[in-house]
Amino acid sequence: MILEAKDLHLSFRGVKALNGVSFRVEEGAFYAVIGPNGAGKTTLLNVLSGVYEPERGEVAFLGQSLKGKSPQERARMGLGRTFQGLELFRGMSVLDNVKLGAELALSVYPMGLPRAEREWALRAWAEEVLDYLHLSPYRHAPAGMLPYGLQKRVEVARALAGRPKLLLLDEPMAGLALEEKQDLARFLLDARLEWGVTLLWVEHDLRAVLELSDRVLVLSYGEVLYEGPPEGVREDPKVAEAYLGQA
Repeated sequence: MILEAKDLHLSFRGVKALNGVSFRVEEGAFYAVIGPNGAGKTTLLNVLSGVYEPERGEVAFLGQSLKGKSPQERARMGLGRTFQGLELFRGMSVLDNVKLGAELALSVYPMGLPRAEREWALRAWAEEVLDYLHLSPYRHAPAGMLPYGLQKRVEVARALAGRPKLLLLDEPMAGLALEEKQDLARFLLDARLEWGVTLLWVEHDLRAVLELSDRVLVLSYGEVLYEGPPEGVREDPKVAEAYLGQA
């Protein structure tokens, strides 16, 4: 298992955002977290990535406890993250945004390189990531000037530039047109197969989740309603009630 969460609890002003959430993610998986609005999905990602510390419970990554580790330390361990809202440096070029992702992980060049060689190594890797996601024509454009769909792709590129072993994606397809969703799905599947990236994503597009994911975790009011293969999501009456208001 690349990630294991045990009995996670977290409350905000008495409201339970996570209430005993446990699950395990196998290395190489495409693991989905779904649920209605307010279910605790983004809160869960914030706990996994170190933005929040749980009141109770534990998260282990590659067999090592993450208790007390900052988001930066987790990134250096290989735990990457994208956000629900765009978190790009809008005035910086696409290339510089992606180079920043590579710098954060400190894993794309041997330590001790002279400054010029380090810069060359970072740029070469960033250019490879841009080419991989078909972003090379926009390398020198300010990230904030690109169409929304391309900005979402730049954020994924920046996260992948850190060479994560596990990438957390918070609604990566939100606001995208169908063709943009298909392109992003292809890039993610390719990264999983060719770069060995395990993927854990929160997504509202249920059709995409059921087509792409290996396993699905369903949350409702901070509790686990279902965990298992995607075909079980369609059949579980508790899931139907959470989404539709009736079994």
